Amino acid sequence: MRQTALRQYLAYLNFLYRNYMRSHRYLRELVVVVIFHIFFWGFLYSNHPEDPIWWVFSVFAVLLNLVTTPSVFLLERGNTLHFLLARPHGRRFLLLAKVGLIVLIDLALVAFFAGIYGLRFLSASFFLHFPVRLAGILWILLLSTLLLSLAYSYRPQLSWLLMVLLIFGGIVNKAALLPVRLPGQFYKWLALALPPFFEISYLLVSLKITPRALPFLIAGLIQLFLLGWISYRGWMRRDFV
Repeated sequence: MRQTALRQYLAYLNFLYRNYMRSHRYLRELVVVVIFHIFFWGFLYSNHPEDPIWWVFSVFAVLLNLVTTPSVFLLERGNTLHFLLARPHGRRFLLLAKVGLIVLIDLALVAFFAGIYGLRFLSASFFLHFPVRLAGILWILLLSTLLLSLAYSYRPQLSWLLMVLLIFGGIVNKAALLPVRLPGQFYKWLALALPPFFEISYLLVSLKITPRALPFLIAGLIQLFLLGWISYRGWMRRDFV
């Protein structure tokens, strides 16, 4: 039964990928690559490998995800969409395939450019930590994709709010807001609920988990499962007519 489910999931994933390539949606990611190169080229052409470059790659991952997520979620329409939904467990596999395709596309692009950066220096330490840091990028992409997927599981009007959460989650150092002593400091309570993109990016650079960042990293894992569950429930109830 598991093998049948896996084959069906891979069939959905393959179908979405082919549809993605046929519709030339990848051109949008290429635009992001060009923009990223224009604004961050100074970091990419340093004279020696630097660990903070992974903060730049985490920003690159989020920028890619902001483009890839709507591109893939709005890929199928009309008869194609209803054909996919009509299959056994079609809604479930379609959602999982969309999330999987988005993450794979963005992760592959980040890994490609990070690999090129590392090959410039042929640094053993860079490639030694490469899988661990790539796992951190995967964490960021999963959180970002599941957060943005709420707009397509519930209401597209939520897109602007979700993008705000995405951006502030990457720039707000939540550990610096502690301790929160007054109930009136509501803005701090709201900030503590943001996705921990800042803390994950710092982890990618330092490869150290500080005691102040640990609660937010644990919260990030909880958010991963919570966002997936909320998005799944909304997707299963959504009216696609």
